Amino acid sequence: MKTRIVLAVLSVVFSTCLVFGASVSYAGDRIKGSDLFACAAIGDGLYIAVGNRGKIFLSENYGKDWDIIKSNTKAAFTSVCFTDNKHGWITGQGGTILHSIDGGRTWKMQSSGVKKYLLAVDFFDSENGCAVGADSTVVTTANGGKTWELSPFDLASDLGGEFNLFAVKMLDASQICITGDMGRIFISGDAGKTWEEADSPLYDEEMMVGRTLYSMTYDSGMLSAVGIDGTYVYSKDFGKSWTEGNSGINEPELFCIHIAGGRGFSAGSGGSIIRTADGGVTWETLKTPERVWGAWLSGIDLKKNISGEINGLLVGQNGSVCVVRDSQLTWR
Repeated sequence: MKTRIVLAVLSVVFSTCLVFGASVSYAGDRIKGSDLFACAAIGDGLYIAVGNRGKIFLSENYGKDWDIIKSNTKAAFTSVCFTDNKHGWITGQGGTILHSIDGGRTWKMQSSGVKKYLLAVDFFDSENGCAVGADSTVVTTANGGKTWELSPFDLASDLGGEFNLFAVKMLDASQICITGDMGRIFISGDAGKTWEEADSPLYDEEMMVGRTLYSMTYDSGMLSAVGIDGTYVYSKDFGKSWTEGNSGINEPELFCIHIAGGRGFSAGSGGSIIRTADGGVTWETLKTPERVWGAWLSGIDLKKNISGEINGLLVGQNGSVCVVRDSQLTWR
């Protein structure tokens, strides 16, 4: 749950170029007791999950077995993304950014230049990326994170208080969409140098209130985002304007969403999971095992393979791990 799972579970609920060690031991039962905030489907059967106290777990067999990857930090990790089967980034507490060029087996620290919680990261390719977080923090890179620049985006001072950004999506090397508190959504067409506010149905400008969005995905020309009280919104014009859709639920908070090839999932508090097979037009609520009830689910990543199958991973509280194989869920 990004700062809302971390700032909120830690309310709701990082250049020295030091190379971190590869996997050193089999994770065994230790993953079960770890709160997992984010995950990535790196390649065919190669999955990574990250979470509290600098935990990184790597699986090479579709989540059946997990290795522990050293991070050499106790910072909580709230986001991870890979642009291919080699290049990946992790962000989290204290402005932490880690970078891997070997599929997540080893990591190097990158200097973000900030100390704020970095709650989400996304890259368009191995060079162009953006990370966002607490107190309106936005940093961008055009060289794979060798250097990060602080974007001029700043709303916290305008609001007279804290404004957190929970989600970011790179549409190409220049177009970025970000969102967070109060359902306010912002877009940039010049890689974060300037920003404009999008038309959001969730934010009342006069009253300065709205419904927070926690996660965002981009598939087949459509942006989709989810948040508090089962909120689901989508945009078909690269984030300029948004329409509220019907997720089919209105009580649980939805902390993560990913759609690939028109098929996807969103999940959140109380072990809630919904599924779409038509790009988010309609959603169905899925049953979860009794042991998952009450746990929050905060990270999902899906990949469409060459045969058209949608595979990936869903993770959450107390080591909750669910493997997605051809859009079907298997709890580990």
